[in-house]
Amino acid sequence: MRLGMSGYTQKVQNQMRVAAYLRKYMKDLKHSSGKPRFQVLDGGDTCTLPVVAARINPDLKLHYDDIDLQHALSESHWYVSGYSLGFENFNNGGAMENLVSDVPAETTMFRIVCKSNLTMSLAEQLIDHFNEVLEVLDSLPAGYNAMKSNHLKVTRVSFARASFGGLSFAKVNMDEEEDDPPSKRQKVDFVKAEKTPCRKRYSLHHVC
Repeated sequence: MRLGMSGYTQKVQNQMRVAAYLRKYMKDLKHSSGKPRFQVLDGGDTCTLPVVAARINPDLKLHYDDIDLQHALSESHWYVSGYSLGFENFNNGGAMENLVSDVPAETTMFRIVCKSNLTMSLAEQLIDHFNEVLEVLDSLPAGYNAMKSNHLKVTRVSFARASFGGLSFAKVNMDEEEDDPPSKRQKVDFVKAEKTPCRKRYSLHHVC
């Protein structure tokens, strides 16, 4: 109300402009194989919210997912929400089932909500951090299983330490037996699964 109609319109247009900039980055970015790095899932640049929804291209068959990407980015103080598209159906004995009809339960995705304080300059910095983090994730060994919500145990944790000068990543191997108590393990992050039943399933493209 305090901005008036023209002020609010300008505010939303700025948010949409930033979202379109990030969306174009997601669409244009290529993996070293030449395939698209991301699959954009949202409705595009018009008639939509200032939100970019995407997932790592499943055709790349990488050893990390969108949840891993979320945690790596968060180490440099960027919060990009990652989501699992599966849930534990306790009406079916706790079986892991898919939330949407056209992807398996282990599918993940992420989204970037472009609030009014996410300026174009900050969006450029976010892209720089995406590039840095993706380069490091690509270099990690195939055993990278940090923070996977579809595995309710962690066998190896790879984590990132951020500093103002840049990113330094460290890897911790977890070779302990599964039955070892937590006190005997090092730097284990536990994942708590949400236990909210889903009554209706949609296509992945209806989620965002």
